[in-house]
Amino acid sequence: MGVEILDSEDAAHHARLATIRADPAVALLDTLGDQRTSLAELIPSPEGDLLTESSRWVYYPWRASLVRVLGPRGFRRLRLDRNQNKITAAEQDRLAGTAVGVLGLSVGHAVAHTLAVEGIAGTIRLMDFDTIDLSNLNRVPGSVFDLGVNKAVVAARRIAELDPYLRVEIVPGGLDEKTVAEFLDDLDIVVEECDSFDAKVIVRDHARARGVPVIMQTSDGGVLDVERFDLDGERPLFHGLLGEIDAAALSGLTTQQKVPLGITLLDAARVTARMAASAVELGRTISTWPQLGSDVALGGATCAAAVRRLALGSPLPSGRIRIDLDAELGAIDDPLATTAPSVRSTAGADDVASTFATLPNREAVVYAGTRAPSAGNAQPWRVSLDDAGLTVTLREGGQRGDIGRRASAVALGAMAYNIEVAAAARSVAGDLVVTGSGAELSLRYSFGSGGDLEGAGLLGAMLRRATDRRPGDGTSLTAEEIDALRTATGTSGGIARMMTDRAQIIRCGGVLGAHDRIRYLTPALHAEMVAEVRWPDSDADPTTGLTLDTLGVADNGLGMLEVTRRADVMALLADWDAGTALAMPTQALVASGSAVVAICQMGDTSADLVRGGIAAEAMWVRATEMGLSVCPVTPVSLYARDDTDREVLSPDRADELAHLDTELRELFGVDDGASIAMVMRVFRTVGDPPVSRRRPHMAE
Repeated sequence: MGVEILDSEDAAHHARLATIRADPAVALLDTLGDQRTSLAELIPSPEGDLLTESSRWVYYPWRASLVRVLGPRGFRRLRLDRNQNKITAAEQDRLAGTAVGVLGLSVGHAVAHTLAVEGIAGTIRLMDFDTIDLSNLNRVPGSVFDLGVNKAVVAARRIAELDPYLRVEIVPGGLDEKTVAEFLDDLDIVVEECDSFDAKVIVRDHARARGVPVIMQTSDGGVLDVERFDLDGERPLFHGLLGEIDAAALSGLTTQQKVPLGITLLDAARVTARMAASAVELGRTISTWPQLGSDVALGGATCAAAVRRLALGSPLPSGRIRIDLDAELGAIDDPLATTAPSVRSTAGADDVASTFATLPNREAVVYAGTRAPSAGNAQPWRVSLDDAGLTVTLREGGQRGDIGRRASAVALGAMAYNIEVAAAARSVAGDLVVTGSGAELSLRYSFGSGGDLEGAGLLGAMLRRATDRRPGDGTSLTAEEIDALRTATGTSGGIARMMTDRAQIIRCGGVLGAHDRIRYLTPALHAEMVAEVRWPDSDADPTTGLTLDTLGVADNGLGMLEVTRRADVMALLADWDAGTALAMPTQALVASGSAVVAICQMGDTSADLVRGGIAAEAMWVRATEMGLSVCPVTPVSLYARDDTDREVLSPDRADELAHLDTELRELFGVDDGASIAMVMRVFRTVGDPPVSRRRPHMAE
């Protein structure tokens, strides 16, 4: 039941007033004399008939109160007087003819109330299926008396207590294909503030068809979106940020399922750090999206300003603006440019087999060697070629996890395998010698005239070998496949500790995911990981590192990838000792595999790890030959050998790493005296993965 506006000079109204007044529970409030005094004092002076206009009594049943107010014209004139000249009298009259629909009455409550406060609309239509819960009262300006009351009703009552003459309509229920027409009929502007993505799409589809502009304010970071469907009937929904979307496919999404869409829509790189970190924690340490009352109040203000501009015909194109008060208040430097970086244009990956075929024998061997895998595609080698052979040494530096240059030794082993296969194929096979250790490790390959038909037969698979970061189909390996992979590893001097039991694979995924969580939450490791990726705004050498297309991330996951790139987000998660969701991508990928394999070797010298790298590449090439995909899942502390090493890696999480390292060795049954060169997931999938680029093979 809404308000009743009663004119005592009307006979029917007079009788109704008498009934209400006879109820002892009804309170009366009559300040008409003060209202008329204030009206008379306005500048410019009101027209004479405003001063003599009949008053009204307004009955508010939910308050059991009867209030006397000025007549409709005098009331409006006095209530909105302080708008001048921010809004002129002529503009105020024009705004009174505007009909605005507000969908979603949490943030939307603040919007609707602000529209009413400023007199921006003559009709406000409200829609929300939900009722007020105690958890809403951190941002919705209701009270405990509103608990269990429909949100649209609560907003309508508050507006009625502000201005009983303002036309407020409530469309019951939620928005869907059956109710959208009723909601949109005769509206000039829609403000959309609902949580349901399918409702967001439905209302935009129909608003676009009707030529009705849509405004949306997102309380995090003060994001305001304007979609001028009245000017462009072909404009893609959400500015095209979510691509082609179907409302039916979005129906019934859980909060966690909405996260990638929400983050992508808001631009992950610019979501506030606390919101981005909270997105990682949804369903774990918090139940739903956080919202602050101050942010919601700001949303009411920005939406009202946008509606006012639209209703008055002021310039307001389609687009997005951010009005982040917290960021502004905390700024100590001049604002940075917000222009999106241009995407770097880089050449595509080599046609590896064709390039190999065109090169002279010795250069072809070097080229094949440089196609070997290395952590983060860092390519830690330097190659020099002379008449007698080639020498491979290590570049200076090395990654943080490359403790004792052990990861580099494994990469040089993989390179050595490729060199030997290519040399056999070109009939220049000779001898390989490993010398030195640590940073002084080197390989010398002396060319000969030998050839190995069996080794040469692996050439095609070796040149096709690539890291496949996509998920697998979870199917099991056959006994023949398992035997072939173990044989390839053993023939090359390694030991394949192969995990094929589903429960064990899942447990292993948990351990490997926990390692990755530590990688994200440790600033130095996170910075190194981010630096490996060739982002569109990266100035790093595009022939090293990992391009986005090789990461196996779906388009709708790029937003969350941007979130994990941000050091400020990771710092918050580290402070909260949170971020368990950071482990989940690795867990899911491992669980989708057919096997997890630890390539081991006895001993832990640089030469031993080179041998492990040879064995790992041998198994990888054999898997490629059989149509299987492979991806390393290297634990961050794989090459740590004691607590001191772990302290260097992650000072705050060394104990956790020690526990995880022990658990991993136990899972794989790695014997004392043995070391792990590489951990790999083996799986089946469809199609070929993109191939990482390499430095020019004869650059040095």
